[in-house]
Amino acid sequence: MKHILITGARGFVGASMIEYFLENTEYNIYYIKRPLKENDRLKQINFKDRVFEWNGENIDIILHAAGNPSSLSCIEKPMSAIEDNVLETVKTLEFARKYKVEHFIYFSSVEVYGKNGLCYEEDVCCAHNMYAASKYSGEQMCKAYEMSYDVPCSIVRLNNTFGHFCQKERFPMIAIKKLLNREEFIIYTYNNEVIGRRWTSIYDVADMVNFILKQPPGKIYNTTGDYMSNLDFLKCIANSMSIHEINYKLIDENIKGRIGNQDAPPDFIRSLGWKSTKTFEESINEFVSSTLNSF
Repeated sequence: MKHILITGARGFVGASMIEYFLENTEYNIYYIKRPLKENDRLKQINFKDRVFEWNGENIDIILHAAGNPSSLSCIEKPMSAIEDNVLETVKTLEFARKYKVEHFIYFSSVEVYGKNGLCYEEDVCCAHNMYAASKYSGEQMCKAYEMSYDVPCSIVRLNNTFGHFCQKERFPMIAIKKLLNREEFIIYTYNNEVIGRRWTSIYDVADMVNFILKQPPGKIYNTTGDYMSNLDFLKCIANSMSIHEINYKLIDENIKGRIGNQDAPPDFIRSLGWKSTKTFEESINEFVSSTLNSF
């Protein structure tokens, strides 16, 4: 039985990875001890006697999902981007080198492309903010550890995600609460167009990661879904809640370093044979239902 270490286990992505790999593999799963959080996500998972605090046991696979996931936070506090996204990554790569893991998956972001429009895995990256710079630094360290120390790495670039462990301050959670209260939304635009992203169920991201673990290491993957504007995404949530009128106003986003309409398609991983087991509507309905039940 393989042993997998998942960092960032108390965060949205890490906890979602633990939940998915519990349900879809027979791996023994390990996490690194960290201080308890309010409404701790790990306490919401049935460990099934297969999830353990890591105390130096041999590890076969590492999913490095820890770090600061907020571009705005990293822009406001650049040193935290270095501490959380760069230093923690090199520490985890050292674990991978010491234990001679068979696969190291690094969770990056499509923001590393640093441009609007279509973004493919082979494109040159050019970070425009400290979040992107810190994530791209992590990617480069993965490549260095692969070339210098034979640590087999793969890189997944996430875009906007949603799921029942989602942070309260993120748009999907805010959307549900504001729709319930019939509050007004601010929808941001870029060059007079509503900003769009590839919104992806975190379940699909986990499924893609599991698929990637069966591929030879050394590749970069856009682990994203279908492109839509943030307003269209909001309408999907509203439809799931049977709400047909949304009160909103459009405001041009004016934050230095932020990217406007970015479209990083998952064409490469789909070309290898991966496909979602759920429709986007099914994923949205599950997310909305679980969120409403948690209130």
